Amino acid sequence: MKASLAKLLVLPFLMVLTLMSSLNAVFAQSSTGIITGAVTTNDNKPASGVSIKVAGSSKSTLANEDGYFEIKNLLPGHYELKISLVGYQTQQEKVTVQAGKTSNVSIQLKLSKNQLNEVVVTSGHAKFAKKETEYVARMPLKNLENPQVYSVISNEVMKEQIVVDYKSALRNAAGTSTLLQAANGRAYTFMRGFITGNFIRNGVSAYQYSAIDPANVDRIEVIKGPSGTLFGSSMVSYGGLVNRVTKKPFDTAHTEISYTGGSFGLNRITADINSPVSEDKRALLRINTAFHSQGSFMDSGFERNYLIAPSFTYKVNDRLSFNVEAELYQRHTAAISSYDFQNTALWANKSLKDVGLGYNRSYSSNDVDTRLLNYNVYLQANYKISDQWTSQTLYTVNGVDAPEQYFMNPIVMSGDSLQRSVGRLSDRYHTLQIQQNFNGDLHIGSVRNRILVGLDYTGYVQDPNYYLSSKYDVINYKLPATPFISKADLQKALDTIPASPSDQRTNNYAAYAADVINVTDRLIAMLSLRIDHYQDKGTRDLNSGITAGGFSQTKLSPKLGLIYQLLKDQLSVFGNYQNGFSYGYGQKSQDGKLFKPEQAYQYEGGVKLETFSNRLSATLSYYNILVKDKLRADPTNPNFSVQDATQSSKGIEAELIANPFSGFNIMLGYAYNKSVYTKADADVQGKRPYSTPLNMFNGWASYTISRGILKGAGIGAGGNYASKSFFDDSNTLLIPSFVVLGATAFYDRPSYRIGLKADNLSNEQYWGPFGQAQMPRSFSANFTVKF
Repeated sequence: MKASLAKLLVLPFLMVLTLMSSLNAVFAQSSTGIITGAVTTNDNKPASGVSIKVAGSSKSTLANEDGYFEIKNLLPGHYELKISLVGYQTQQEKVTVQAGKTSNVSIQLKLSKNQLNEVVVTSGHAKFAKKETEYVARMPLKNLENPQVYSVISNEVMKEQIVVDYKSALRNAAGTSTLLQAANGRAYTFMRGFITGNFIRNGVSAYQYSAIDPANVDRIEVIKGPSGTLFGSSMVSYGGLVNRVTKKPFDTAHTEISYTGGSFGLNRITADINSPVSEDKRALLRINTAFHSQGSFMDSGFERNYLIAPSFTYKVNDRLSFNVEAELYQRHTAAISSYDFQNTALWANKSLKDVGLGYNRSYSSNDVDTRLLNYNVYLQANYKISDQWTSQTLYTVNGVDAPEQYFMNPIVMSGDSLQRSVGRLSDRYHTLQIQQNFNGDLHIGSVRNRILVGLDYTGYVQDPNYYLSSKYDVINYKLPATPFISKADLQKALDTIPASPSDQRTNNYAAYAADVINVTDRLIAMLSLRIDHYQDKGTRDLNSGITAGGFSQTKLSPKLGLIYQLLKDQLSVFGNYQNGFSYGYGQKSQDGKLFKPEQAYQYEGGVKLETFSNRLSATLSYYNILVKDKLRADPTNPNFSVQDATQSSKGIEAELIANPFSGFNIMLGYAYNKSVYTKADADVQGKRPYSTPLNMFNGWASYTISRGILKGAGIGAGGNYASKSFFDDSNTLLIPSFVVLGATAFYDRPSYRIGLKADNLSNEQYWGPFGQAQMPRSFSANFTVKF
């Protein structure tokens, strides 16, 4: 019923919007004119990315990869075009427009005086090396000015790789693993020896326990190291965080409709519709929507997802603008099994491959399923206070309505026995965040200071929820048949267990400040500090009405960094000190004292390179993270804990993005991580955390023909490697190492795109945490129309 409702809402909306856009274009063309043209370089080659602005108006556009541009809906009259591109002289061109007619111009660029020895043409140029962001430092900083390490996965990469799920996109970031999934499909990310839950969207909270559809994702920012100073504690980990940046409206009409089909019943339709909704282009609208359906390579499994995500931007004047976004995501999926072992010691020095679980068997059924509705609402107001100061106000509400989620938790027993345990979770929660940032860019004497001052409130509400779990049966997992689990039998097994519903409320208040100081034009220092106050209102048992476990704590979190540009705007050496923290769950020691927050400290140093007009970008760093004030069992009384446990994570990360010649792009990443529990319970003392490989590698390279009759045709190939890791913290059962390769071929033209993709070319059998078998060899084909 919900799926049908989603179709009824989404499809007519898209049809009406497209019809309105078409009619608007027809009526506008009869009373207005059009300017078209072609831009070439001084050696008569097409110049893409050239800015063409109509003087005295808000109309502008960019030349496409063929140097072609078009400006529509111009009233009859005389106009002057302003043509500009980095490395060339800014030029003016006068044009006369007549009603119902097209005026064509030809423009040849002239080199600027300081660029006579180098021609900069953007076609096919470093399309993977796009690291400009305002989210990492909550202020506009270039990569070479930022002492923190981060990776950016661009929309161009995702399109080229025909990415249809969020976790596949994250494989392009150095040192990340996304093989762990919750029963409802939500992907976790491991980095630098720690796990994070992908809870950040546009730099603020998106606390959703569900999968993420990439249709509304413009780029993904993987920010490394503990980042409590700017992002707090509840949404990030000590290894870093993942920030997904959504698609925003722009001031020209453009639509892309795409279909992808492939192995295991993959059917995916997406639409990206962008259009100005006012004549002066102050009001802009963009809508992204998707339908995704796929079966499974196992004997049971499926997913059916719907997404609609409108985004509206309104520019009130030159000082004030608003952006309003909504994202509604509905998901129905078979539960993804998470395996456990009654005694992993029985499998010491063996791997998941040796266990003998059927790679293509789920040991479950499609009746063990999950339905949920996820929503995000995001409001942003930007105001220019003066030439030196700006204000940004953010308001976001997000949550999940999932009253009926079923789980499968098979437990490997001795011999060939498998206990199938089932569960049901009823969960509803939402998060409210309000954030106010003030950014300044000013000089104190001769010293430039880029200043951030911010306030943040985050409230989390978990409405009545409960979890039921029961042993369903015990089977022989090596026999060819698996007894079917029906929904009726599943509910019968769980209905005998009394529910213990509860709810919870937490509040988080924070203030933070940062100053990026240009001591010289090459030496830059970053000073940052956060004060964070956390209130847990406790968990209320709805059967008894008793609330327990409430507490409050306050924490300071500093962040320091230093950058020195050995070659200005090309080569930097950097160092940082970063802090992260966690409030825990309000546990108390044997003498009744509240444990203080757990915290992590990172020391990192390295080199960043961006040179040859950004054709070569690289980062190399060494980090050392120490976690202290962790809890472990009290050796004198195991019913209590002591707070003296520690954990260490240190390693090397390298990232290389290059565009050595036109059309050829390459991304390479390598990570070495040595993570260990340095002081802990006896069974994990000196051991590695689960699912943390010692070595990881990722790579992708592609070539696109940039001229001639085959212009736009290309191929790409790459893969991922991870060394062996452990299934559990006691390091008994191994997760085998793996190499997974993929390739793509495509033909990209201004009005359409065709793409073919092969994943896991060698049909590698490999597993993620919790024993989850990963996708075998698969194929997909994509066709996109653009207008």
